[in-house]
Amino acid sequence: MDPTDGAEASTVSSLEAGNEMAKYGITCVSVDYFHFGSFRYTNLKDAVAEAKRRKIPKDSAQVIGPESSEEMLQFGITRSPVDYFYYRNFRYTNLKDAIAGAKRDQFPE
Repeated sequence: MDPTDGAEASTVSSLEAGNEMAKYGITCVSVDYFHFGSFRYTNLKDAVAEAKRRKIPKDSAQVIGPESSEEMLQFGITRSPVDYFYYRNFRYTNLKDAIAGAKRDQFPE
């Protein structure tokens, strides 16, 4: 198997997905969540401030993402990026579900 086959297929499916998003008016919003303990923050500064208030040292958590800071490492704060897909008043975490919802809406049974 040619190693470029997967990359080519990924590009094609990305183009197809982009076309379907445009066709149905689906938008994508990327959000970074920062996790500290059992809490989730959308702002790294807030997660660090809470960690400093609690004075909790780093645990065994792994930091996700290349832009991790020393404070994230110091306090065991992790980052997880999430994409949300919006169609009308609905929010989906999966593009396929958003497209399926749009198709159901436009072509009801």
